[in-house]
Amino acid sequence: MAAEMKVFSTGIDPEDWIPQRFAHPGDGLTPSIFWQHLPTHTQSLVLLMEHREAEAGQRVHWLLYDISPGLEGLHEGGPLPDGIRTGRNSFGTLGYRPPEAADNHQLQHYDFLLLATDLSTLGLAEGADWDAIKARLHTPGNDADQLGPPPAADRRAREFHGLGHVLDHAEFSGHFALDNP
Repeated sequence: MAAEMKVFSTGIDPEDWIPQRFAHPGDGLTPSIFWQHLPTHTQSLVLLMEHREAEAGQRVHWLLYDISPGLEGLHEGGPLPDGIRTGRNSFGTLGYRPPEAADNHQLQHYDFLLLATDLSTLGLAEGADWDAIKARLHTPGNDADQLGPPPAADRRAREFHGLGHVLDHAEFSGHFALDNP
């Protein structure tokens, strides 16, 4: 039996506070992201950091694609390894948009999602957005053997419905607030 695909950070404990060094206010550094137990036929990876409670047009804070599965991961605050393409976040810029504290001190959740794909490249230029990436991962007719789309309450399942080029995915979450310790 194959081990379950995992994604993790050495700087963010799952379901715990996102340290100030990765946030705003703070240093705004990119966190380290590592992975293990990718599916055998993985050709490339996609990394998405998403603000769970944000409105639809403000969810994506970090998007990377065409990541080589041969890499061990991404190091904290470091440059990206060659070949990785940086996507456009929901704020119209390329690169990492750190978690931001809400004025009302409300706790906010950020999900880090890693997708293993069967495509060696998505064939998209630098700066593609999440919708363009999902469109490239979609396989027409992939839903034919399914009874129908997942329930409306399961946003992630509905979003992934029909993305036949995704072999597997893994995720972890962290949270942030203005009075973060």
